[in-house]
Amino acid sequence: MNGDRHIAFPYFQSMKSIAFQHFPRLIEEGGERLLFNPVQKKRAKNRPEERVRLRWVEYLLHQTDQRKSRIGFEAPVKLRQDPNSVRADLVLYSDNLTPEILIECKAETIPLTEATAEQAARYNSKLDAKYICLTNGVSDFWFEADSRSSHEIESPLTETSSIRDVAETPSWWAERGFCSPEMKSKLSEKLTNLLIRFWYESGDSNIRYLGFDQNPLNIPMNHYYRMLVRDDLKMAVTFTGGRSHETSLIAVLNRNGRNVGLMSANLKGILDEKESPVRIISKRGDQPAGPGELGKLFEGDDGLDESSYFDILIPFFD
Repeated sequence: MNGDRHIAFPYFQSMKSIAFQHFPRLIEEGGERLLFNPVQKKRAKNRPEERVRLRWVEYLLHQTDQRKSRIGFEAPVKLRQDPNSVRADLVLYSDNLTPEILIECKAETIPLTEATAEQAARYNSKLDAKYICLTNGVSDFWFEADSRSSHEIESPLTETSSIRDVAETPSWWAERGFCSPEMKSKLSEKLTNLLIRFWYESGDSNIRYLGFDQNPLNIPMNHYYRMLVRDDLKMAVTFTGGRSHETSLIAVLNRNGRNVGLMSANLKGILDEKESPVRIISKRGDQPAGPGELGKLFEGDDGLDESSYFDILIPFFD
């Protein structure tokens, strides 16, 4: 393609992002969780757009035939109307080292609009990639570009494995901050099965990254959560662990738009049948609690649905 000409995009409908089941790798440093780029082998600040880009990198490396050597980051693009070079988020190259796919990443909270498409088209007027993907980690728009227009397509990437194939080891979850790497084999097997069921087999609830200005717990709270809904109640649930803290479940209860309760549960303490492995913070104060029905999380081979998680967790807030 020559010049920075306009490429028309038709009205398009979003598809669920093919990378939504992946999470970026984390490295703990000085009490802070940093993102880790497995291609560049670099650490990065935990920023929204970077999380989306690295979720895509995880998908490409683990579920497609894309090679590390064919993934480019922040490829410089010189536009005629801009004296400064801009940078394309992700560019996938062919075996001939020509740009094949341009992936433009936005933060999860940023909607994908016509303006986003036009931005990608301007970048691609110089890159001349055959395919363009717009993504915010929640939705994807795929287009095949030609000389004058673009038309919507499904993903042209070739998948070589399922998410279950790549997420079946404890180390996979530990690298992404969902459990401690120091677990004993019995706990790690049970917890790996629990995490697979929770994230991939427990229904189609929203997965969202939540950041908290205040953290009254002694474990990291900023993480990906499953958002559960029942009537006027919303509950954000996740699992967290690391080298400096044991694996815990965290649940945040929201009623009518206001957070009204927080709980954390030490999962090792639950399996070891400790007396008070749960901590509850609510308007009644900061209190320890027994395990309740949390042992049911580890039972059976099928994932619990959204209603079951509510049934197990809501009594802690009553």
